[in-house]
Amino acid sequence: MKKILLVFVAVWITVSGKAQVTADIGIWGGSSVYFGDMDETNPLQPLNPNFGAYFRYNFNSRVGLRAMFLTGSFSDEGIIEGENWGFNKTVQDFSLQFEINYLKYIPGSEKTPFTSYVTAGIGVAYFPYEVDPASIAMFNAAHNKGNAAKIQESVVTPTFPFGIGFKYTLGQRLGIGVEYQMRKLFSDKLDNLDDPLAYEKTNAEGTIEDITYTDMIHNNDWSGYVGIHLTYKIYIGKKACPAYESKN
Repeated sequence: MKKILLVFVAVWITVSGKAQVTADIGIWGGSSVYFGDMDETNPLQPLNPNFGAYFRYNFNSRVGLRAMFLTGSFSDEGIIEGENWGFNKTVQDFSLQFEINYLKYIPGSEKTPFTSYVTAGIGVAYFPYEVDPASIAMFNAAHNKGNAAKIQESVVTPTFPFGIGFKYTLGQRLGIGVEYQMRKLFSDKLDNLDDPLAYEKTNAEGTIEDITYTDMIHNNDWSGYVGIHLTYKIYIGKKACPAYESKN
């Protein structure tokens, strides 16, 4: 993490010293999709509205750094080991992503009106986790989740976000775009199924041992976002001159 921050600061200072930079503020709207432990799901069936906003610092016409916040619902229904399962919850998502344009892109410029792009970075997600151990026992009688009351907690998990998109300029300061992003969650609790096939086993010494299949790195939960965004360009420092477009 320290190395990433040092590289970012070095690039920021170098680029800022050589060229006029711009920034964008924007709003985002769309839907979410889920991929996890359940089978026979239909990610395109549930409508899960999500909304958000972002700030993007443009080092030049090809590279930017976006800070983005999204909030909205995640839900789905499916089958786990022959039993019906479903969940519905609200997820808060914050990410910091580098955005790299395939073509030069400067909102308001007739020479660079559109481009496709890719994004990747780091993030964090926050959501509730609730499960009744008795419901796990329906398909895993020897599970290791305990037989007490419902488990209720809040989850804060790191994420690895990445995605693709396309954006188009609408005027001197406005732009519009469409994108699809994925999140690798470092938690298995998005669908209220935390390593659902894990169980307790009594070994030869007579002690109880947990047999698990997932951990923080290897788990089955992914989240996705598909939507459109509207961008407004702002300037950092004095207004960019025509030389900015030719240099970048």
